[in-house]
Amino acid sequence: MSNRGKSFWIFLLFLVNKNTMGGKKSEHCYNAVAMKRWICFIVAVWLQSINGTNSVFSDYSSDLKKVMGINQIKLNSLAVASDLGKIMGWVSGVGCMLLPTWAVLGIAMSLGIVGYGVQWLMMTQIIPPLAFWQVYMLCFLAGNSICWFNTVSFRAAIENFPSNRGIASGLSTSYSGLSAVIYTCFSSIMSKGQSSSYLLLNFLVPSIVAIISAILLHVCESKKANEEEKVDKKNMILFTLIAITTAVCSILYEFLPLRNTEGQGIYMSVLFMLLLVPLYIPLKSAFGHTTKTKKVINYNSSPRKSPRTSLEIKGGNGTKSTDEEKSEKNSKLIAETTNSHTIIDIDTQKKAKKKSVPLLGEEHGIMDLLASLDFWLYYFVYFCGGTVGLVYINNLGQILQSLGYTKNLILVSLVSSFGFFGRIASGIPDYIQQWRLTKDWRPIPRPAWIGIWMVPMAVAFFMMALLNPRSMGVLYVSTAIVGLSSGAITTIAIPVSSELFGLEHFGVNHNILITNIALGSILFGEIAGVIYDKSSSTQGIEAGGRLLCVGRQCYGKTFLLWGGVCSFGVLLCVILCVRTRELYISMHRQSQNQN
Repeated sequence: MSNRGKSFWIFLLFLVNKNTMGGKKSEHCYNAVAMKRWICFIVAVWLQSINGTNSVFSDYSSDLKKVMGINQIKLNSLAVASDLGKIMGWVSGVGCMLLPTWAVLGIAMSLGIVGYGVQWLMMTQIIPPLAFWQVYMLCFLAGNSICWFNTVSFRAAIENFPSNRGIASGLSTSYSGLSAVIYTCFSSIMSKGQSSSYLLLNFLVPSIVAIISAILLHVCESKKANEEEKVDKKNMILFTLIAITTAVCSILYEFLPLRNTEGQGIYMSVLFMLLLVPLYIPLKSAFGHTTKTKKVINYNSSPRKSPRTSLEIKGGNGTKSTDEEKSEKNSKLIAETTNSHTIIDIDTQKKAKKKSVPLLGEEHGIMDLLASLDFWLYYFVYFCGGTVGLVYINNLGQILQSLGYTKNLILVSLVSSFGFFGRIASGIPDYIQQWRLTKDWRPIPRPAWIGIWMVPMAVAFFMMALLNPRSMGVLYVSTAIVGLSSGAITTIAIPVSSELFGLEHFGVNHNILITNIALGSILFGEIAGVIYDKSSSTQGIEAGGRLLCVGRQCYGKTFLLWGGVCSFGVLLCVILCVRTRELYISMHRQSQNQN
């Protein structure tokens, strides 16, 4: 951690210790650890809120197409290049294992500055138009920078709250749904929505937040008592309510009359305040006193001796009795025998593990992961769900143009806002786990929820293919469903990766999983581009020397294809659920025993 970061934490710890001067030492530790963990989590949320830079690609893609003088297939290739940067996302996982957090954030910031900054210079004509392959590489670097930010954020959420990893990952990633609203609003304030301003904001805003995060963000390891678990659950509920309020605020942006600069400024001020409200939780943890926590951790009557020691060693007159000495000897013999058996068992297990492939739930290295049939099944489930939704979002600007809509700001923000709700809703399995009604209740495997969310996404694509997509009702409802489902699927995949293949190599393993985003973008994007150009050659109109496709036929077959892929993904998800059900039942039993 940097010197400024250390100074910040020392100052906060001083305030905590000063506020709890009359309390116990263990209470000081609890307050300090709780404060650190929650501040790290909130900073991870801030990172996510500005990290969805690729969500506004459709806002400037049409102008980028004009500046470069390229056709739709090449424009789709640039969108693919951004996703292709995620193929090298596993490097960010390795970086998080080897480098300090500030260095990882510095790399992410540098990649974004180069990737988006040079494109901004080209769009504003400060430099002449670049060759296609050069812009392609810039999009690749920009897409890869997102992986570095995401890996830091995911790691902070999961490792600080391992028992609530589903809710924590859902809440942190949900704020990435704010990105489109934040950048759209900023762009309207700065330059009245000029497309080049999006590229400027895409590298400027993340750089500022990265510098703040480098000072504050680090992972705090702690062994939590049961009462602290209960406090975390209550705080997660409070954070969920704050996140839902923020999501509602982001949706209201589409319906409020905020067309002037003053209205945009007021809205951004409210949104900024909502991003600061969660700081109430760590401040409450630092300066508040919880009676339940004291009952668990307030056991030291003196700094040198514990109550257990004084009660077990001393007899009635302060010396050991004969019976107690005998019982001590017997207990020592039993302990030594038990320890010897335990050591033998551990050695046996280690030898067995070396000879066999890790089971589900155990730690998987890169080679173990690639040799796992369950991983490849999981890989194609994600390919048919989350990847298809992201491809639709990347092509949303061109889809709207083909349907005759020139202004696409509302729908772009709509899909982003509903993605916000989808990411929050991804924590439903954990809420059900916490408030189960009966002890005999058996959990639904978390991968099953991926299949559940893929069903409405498939329905939305079939709606746009079979009904009239020019109808604003069909278009709005379908886009909202795709945003909601894709947000939930991509977020559920985060805890699933850690549960199936372990936490130790999570950063590398999950980034290997999301390489299918790039592969899916290449495959589905190219198919969509070929269908679009073929339709424009037969029924298109000429504009600026280029043929534009107008009508439902431009993407009708593409919607049918995407709906079919989602349906096939549901079948794969059923198979994955059958294979992982026993793992989740054992995890459920283990949590019951701990409680």
